[in-house]
Amino acid sequence: MQKKLGHLIMVAIISLLPACGSDQQQTASSTDALALAMLANPDLATQLMPTFHLDPLDNTPSPVPTKAAATKPWVPEGPLTVSVADLQTSFEIKFCQLNSQKQVTLQSPQCQANIDFIKQQSGTGYFDLTRKPILNNPLGVTGVLFQTLQYPTQVTLPQGPRSFNVSGGLMLPQGISGSQIKGVVVYFHGTTFDKSVVGSNYTTNGETRLNAQVFASQGYIVLLPDYVGQGKDQQSVHPYVLYPQVSAKTAVDMLASAAPLIKSQYNLSDSSILKLFSAGYSEGGAYSLWFNTYLRQNPGTLHNLYQLTHSVGMEGAYSTSKVTKGFLFDDVTLGGGNRYNIQSQVVTNLVKPLLSADAFLSYATYQLNGDMLAVFNPDFYNLKCLVLAPSFCSANGSPTTIDRAFVDVQNVASLILSSSLKQSSNGHTYPADLALAIKNSVYALVSTSFVSSAAQAQLDAALRAADVDLSQVPDNSVSIISLSHDSVVTPNNYTALLAAYPSKIRYSYLLPESRLQVVSPFSYVTGKTPVYVNVDHMQALVYEFLYALNIFNQY
Repeated sequence: MQKKLGHLIMVAIISLLPACGSDQQQTASSTDALALAMLANPDLATQLMPTFHLDPLDNTPSPVPTKAAATKPWVPEGPLTVSVADLQTSFEIKFCQLNSQKQVTLQSPQCQANIDFIKQQSGTGYFDLTRKPILNNPLGVTGVLFQTLQYPTQVTLPQGPRSFNVSGGLMLPQGISGSQIKGVVVYFHGTTFDKSVVGSNYTTNGETRLNAQVFASQGYIVLLPDYVGQGKDQQSVHPYVLYPQVSAKTAVDMLASAAPLIKSQYNLSDSSILKLFSAGYSEGGAYSLWFNTYLRQNPGTLHNLYQLTHSVGMEGAYSTSKVTKGFLFDDVTLGGGNRYNIQSQVVTNLVKPLLSADAFLSYATYQLNGDMLAVFNPDFYNLKCLVLAPSFCSANGSPTTIDRAFVDVQNVASLILSSSLKQSSNGHTYPADLALAIKNSVYALVSTSFVSSAAQAQLDAALRAADVDLSQVPDNSVSIISLSHDSVVTPNNYTALLAAYPSKIRYSYLLPESRLQVVSPFSYVTGKTPVYVNVDHMQALVYEFLYALNIFNQY
């Protein structure tokens, strides 16, 4: 029965997905089935933000879960070496969403259209996948060595200085000398709710592997810091987008920790200097730019092996106080002029509870000394199911709360989404109809005390402090990339930053999503022909990385 239900759910959502990027009114025959479909994959949050699984078997959603899975323990990976031949193959799979049934191949018309669009863009350096640029890289890189690092970091939070033991991934290009290294890239990953699917995870994290395919294969050393509260540090609360300086400082500490290994690997002298770049996607997009600002504000903190050169933000939430807060608290819809420039009503409705739960958990922990009910609607905080069966909102059959679920539960996104449906507070109700609803303010998910003028003034002060500040960076020292329509991180962030700091931004690329078509992740559930949709937030990093690579190559 459960298998049949899952099949019917997927059929319902497949019929809706091609219309998600349209301004036309969408219709659904079964809104209850669609609500369940949005919860159908235990890996849902990892798929949505920041990267959509594009490996051959990852396009098949899992059966509807009835229980939450316990968090998998973090295990250090590596050292392991991946050849450039394997990196070329795996990048082709991501670029065109190839699959083992050969329903999509490199010769498929839509794959060829994407290849042609990218190779015609000066912003990508005319990157031509057909020339196999990873395998045939100009430096002669033969492979990439990946290993995990563990190191201490000291950061400042609202309560004062804190120390954490954290982790990250390190990628070292093989087959070249130290004099051939183009530079070091610090990469800040996007939002993940599985604390193990982070930069230090190569085997199952497509975002980590993408860094090897695009940056390390071309001669860049890559450092991928896990954030506080993730990777090795699973018991802490992740200081989400409200405290970007924390992630910037953690990256600075990782660079110092990695310096002896880098020197030894490439036989570098004490006087050697490597160009330092930063990049980040989604949540990490803002951190990448804050990293540049942090180093300007704190001279002398960077290890002398590195020289800060340029930073790139991709799809970042740069304006937390205005754009991001508005996106969460306003009713965001395709209609009425689509003022937040989203593509899919379904995706926007789906991600808002996840983003707000992560952000408000961080805020309650570090700004309000753990007073969760000062922020959360009590029923939402206690993950009470109002629409679905209680099993959708329990941790292995036991009640839990948002803060405990982030530590104990692997598919915490399913619990959060299940509980958000029909939650009511402050005169708002979060919808159960995730396809059609246009009333999606997170006022429904927060406490009545949180919307008081005093509480909002305190929140606004914290949000303003998290706004990307480029006032102290030199002109032309950062670049930004975005889709012109994005359902998870509104491109209004891009336009707001460009308007505020035009002289600081060297390159700014606003990509037309309709020129890049990707396979819907639900296309293969019923064995039908793949359905193509405009690229959205979940898949755009595959293409935006190529713009970042070309920017770094200018130096």
